[in-house]
Amino acid sequence: MKYLVTGGLGFIGSHFIECLLKDSKTEYILNVDSGSYAANKNFRPQDSRYDFLSCDIGDKDNIKRLQICFDAIVNFASHSHVDNSISNPSEFIDNNIKSFFNFLEVCKYWHAANKFKKIVHISTDEVFGDALDIYSQFDESSNFRPSSAYSASKASQEMFLHSARKMSGLKANILRMCNNYGPRQHSEKFIPVVLDKILNGQKIPIYGSGDQKREWLYVTDAVKKIKAVCENIKDLNDYCISSDITLSNLELVNKANNLFNNGNQSNIDFIVDRVGHDRVYSTSDDKFRFAYPDLRDSFSLEQGLIKTYESLR
Repeated sequence: MKYLVTGGLGFIGSHFIECLLKDSKTEYILNVDSGSYAANKNFRPQDSRYDFLSCDIGDKDNIKRLQICFDAIVNFASHSHVDNSISNPSEFIDNNIKSFFNFLEVCKYWHAANKFKKIVHISTDEVFGDALDIYSQFDESSNFRPSSAYSASKASQEMFLHSARKMSGLKANILRMCNNYGPRQHSEKFIPVVLDKILNGQKIPIYGSGDQKREWLYVTDAVKKIKAVCENIKDLNDYCISSDITLSNLELVNKANNLFNNGNQSNIDFIVDRVGHDRVYSTSDDKFRFAYPDLRDSFSLEQGLIKTYESLR
C-alpha cells in the first residue's frame, strides 16, 4: 500500500510510520509535516520507501502539486494540548480548522481525479465532552459536547469531513482515540510530565484532587488499530478506539510512583484545577472489536509505563 501521512513527525504519527515500515506490504510513505513545536524533528527513518515533505497541510498550492496516487491518506495533523487551547484558542482555529479545511479542499480535488482510495482521519474522544457520570460511555452515535477549544476544533474537523463525504463523495473513516501514551510523546503531556518529575526528583503537579478519569492506550497498540482500518479499504465506518485501562490521574501517579519511586507518594503537588476540566472520558469500542476481533492490546499499563520511562532516561 501507498500512504500519505500528515503530521507524521508527531507522537502517534511517527509511531504509525514505524509500524508501516515494519510491513513488507508497505510500498511507499510520504510524510507531510510542518515541523511544529511538538514535532519529533529527529525522526528520520532510513528507508527507501519513506519520503518527507516539510509543508503545512493548509498550504493548498504546494499540497495540490503532489502527483503520486495513494491508497490511504492518514491525517494526524493537529495541535493537541488542551491547556494551550484555553490560553490561545485562535492558534487552534488557525491550525486545526483553517488548515484542515484547506487540506480537505485539496482532497476533494484529488478525489475527483481518483488520486486516493480513502481518508483515515484521527480524532479524539474529547469531542464528546464530559461523561454524564462515571458509569456512562459514549459511542459512535453520541452527540458532540466539546468543552475546550481543542476538542471543539476536532469536532469541527469531523463536521467538515462529514460534509465532504455527503457533498463530494469522499470515502473516509474517523477514529476517535482515547488517551495514548508512549515514547516520543511531547513533554507537555500528562504521563511524560509525571515520569520526568519522578526522574528528576521534583514535585508532580496534579489538577484539583486528581479524580479525572481517562482511558490509557499504549501507542504501539493504537497504531496497529489505525493500520488495520487503513488496510481494509472497503471499511468506511467510524470507530471509537478505547482501552480496558481506566484510571484517575491520581491513580496513575500512584502507579508510576510505585514503579519508579519506591512507592513514595510525597512528591504529589495538588494545584488549582483547570477551568472547565472534564471529569471523565469514557467510550465503548464494541463496534471496533466486532469489526476487528483479532486485534487485542498487547501492552499492560505497567509494561507501557516502563517502556516510556526507559525512553526518557
